[in-house]
Amino acid sequence: MEHTTIIYEPGPITRIIHNEPDRHNVMGPAFEREFRDALKLFDRNDEARVAVCLANGRHFAAGHDIQMLSTKQPWEKGKRTEMDEVQWRKLNDPRKFVFPMWECSKPLVAGVQGCSLAAGANFVMMHDIIVMGESATIGYEILRTSGATGSSLEMWLGYRKAFELLCCGWNMTSQELYRLGAINKVVPDGEIEAAAMRYAEVIALMPPETVKLMKLSLKHAMNTRGAREVLWQADEMNILVHGVSDEREKEFYTLMKEKGMKAALEFRDKPFEKFGYNRHKATPI
Repeated sequence: MEHTTIIYEPGPITRIIHNEPDRHNVMGPAFEREFRDALKLFDRNDEARVAVCLANGRHFAAGHDIQMLSTKQPWEKGKRTEMDEVQWRKLNDPRKFVFPMWECSKPLVAGVQGCSLAAGANFVMMHDIIVMGESATIGYEILRTSGATGSSLEMWLGYRKAFELLCCGWNMTSQELYRLGAINKVVPDGEIEAAAMRYAEVIALMPPETVKLMKLSLKHAMNTRGAREVLWQADEMNILVHGVSDEREKEFYTLMKEKGMKAALEFRDKPFEKFGYNRHKATPI
């Protein structure tokens, strides 16, 4: 497969780099298709020991392309959406993206900068080792206007913090994620790649079959507690919310079409500013 959204660098330490900085590394269909292909190449390469996932630009993963979604939804009362349930199920099928990451037999290390939002936050959490910059954040602001899910966050944050993050739409700092045990390390922003590569270099020295068996054992323990079912249900919820919308959601996408993204984001976030919210920063609770 020809890669246009990623840079794939095979080797004992394989590097997979999202390379759409002008789009803040949005997780569009092309990226998901190419990343899945890169994972397959990595997992089948006998020389490869560990993969480091990075992103060029200011942000690691801006989430799904909501501009693409707005073109697929008329948001008019009584009018059917362009994407029917069958198409929506195909788009959200966890076997296309989530499960290939979850079931990859070799370690995945992420070096994360800037914002990782909604699907981008889920993408971050699917890695085995996570290094984040000191100014990096994750968030789910889209939930304020549009249906989406993040139930797998409960596995990493615990019920109460996951509920807070999802139902308030705040951004969460890398420091708080580290305190909760959701990520492995926080480093100065200029040292993210070096710290991620250091983890990879150590793992690459380990006996490869030992690493594979330990990862398989840990994932088995998580699956026994229901992790795989949670990942499936999260995407099933995305399918269910496809048919649920309210006036605020319709107005959000209408504004995006008619006045652009900036106007839509201002409409979405303005009611929360009195609580200290700023989409570029973590919200002090």
